[in-house]
Amino acid sequence: MMNERAVSEVIGFALVFGLIVSTVAIVSVVGFDELEDTRDQEELNNAERAFDVLADNMADIHDSGAPSRATEMNLQSAQLQTGSSININITILNSSGIESVNEYTVDPIVFSGDEADIVYSAGAVFRDSPDGGVVIKKPPLEIKKERVIMSIVQLQNDGDVMSTSGGTARIRAVNTGRRSILTLTGSPPSKKRMVINITSPRSNLWGEYLESQPIIECESPRENNVRCSIESEDLPSRFYVSTTLINYVIEV
Repeated sequence: MMNERAVSEVIGFALVFGLIVSTVAIVSVVGFDELEDTRDQEELNNAERAFDVLADNMADIHDSGAPSRATEMNLQSAQLQTGSSININITILNSSGIESVNEYTVDPIVFSGDEADIVYSAGAVFRDSPDGGVVIKKPPLEIKKERVIMSIVQLQNDGDVMSTSGGTARIRAVNTGRRSILTLTGSPPSKKRMVINITSPRSNLWGEYLESQPIIECESPRENNVRCSIESEDLPSRFYVSTTLINYVIEV
């Protein structure tokens, strides 16, 4: 009788112990995954807030003429880097053909996380992931029937650091000069067509934003490229287009 009771207690202990071990293992696996997901999401949220500050600081330069600004970011496990250069081409055509071509190269600033990238490019902020992207902060472009106001923010990395990860990094930006584009300023009664051509890994997001403007139509003639145009009947009577060159360095 005593032997049967002892065996029963041993079996009961083994079952309870096995249940506890299994429960701890399941909770550990699921819990760590949840913690990692939560950490990654919070890291991206922090990056969005940091890039919102970065965009405001850059706006102080290209809108208000501030000489320089600096923005600090906590990278944690992510990477801050200079992204692949994008090209912005603005062309005005008249009835005889091309009248003026204005082309600019931009070096985006990219926060690269495990789940998505946060990108500051030409005055806009994007959140880009394999599942899709969204415009977080609109570029400084206003395209309406009455007027076109465009500020081309031309970013260039002027330092030796192209990427860094972990710890805290600082982006120091310097106003190198703003100028009006004379062929795109004033009243252009003879203009027949305006074309904005952007080559970028996020061309689809640029296209979605530009096509949301009331007088623009866009197409994607090739990968990573969007071409948007305003035809003669919709061309505004007033154009105000300028470019601001901002040199930046990544400091670690």
